Amino acid sequence: MCREAVGIPDFENAPIGIDREDFLGMVFGAFAGALEDTVGRSEASGFIALVGMAVSEEIKARYLRVAGPRRLDLFATVDAMIDLKRRLGGDFYVIETTPRRIVLGNRRCPFGDLVKRSPSMCMVTSNVFGHMVAESQGYGRITLADTIARGGTGCRIVIDLDPDAPDEGGQDYFGTGDV
Repeated sequence: MCREAVGIPDFENAPIGIDREDFLGMVFGAFAGALEDTVGRSEASGFIALVGMAVSEEIKARYLRVAGPRRLDLFATVDAMIDLKRRLGGDFYVIETTPRRIVLGNRRCPFGDLVKRSPSMCMVTSNVFGHMVAESQGYGRITLADTIARGGTGCRIVIDLDPDAPDEGGQDYFGTGDV
């Protein structure tokens, strides 16, 4: 008997639009949203920061396996951050790179529209970038100056490499190794 004849839809060929990435995004978004609803946005950001720290260690290790040195230099770190976000579906680009500061822009969030419902997801970017920079440069302060999650048309991420730079509300990250 034909499936359609008995009213069973053909899900296999239907344009439902769910794949592994969509599913994992939905799970992470729902997790972040539930956390925000349960403990508040600030506490949720703290929990997500812990996840970001663990993830950043693995990401750093993967880039170091390709690059070879014990740590990435400033320009390789910037390239790695841009490459990572590209691989995840973001559209990050360099606005400025100096020995004291990196400024990155972004036109497309890797988390898509989910980030608008759960802005604490931005802490993943802050932590991954913060740990990558701190391990390569000794220190980094990540300021999410503008984000899609807060209604911006894009993101502007300021990464201060000098702890004496004026603090615009960023998160400090300190490296664990020799620089």
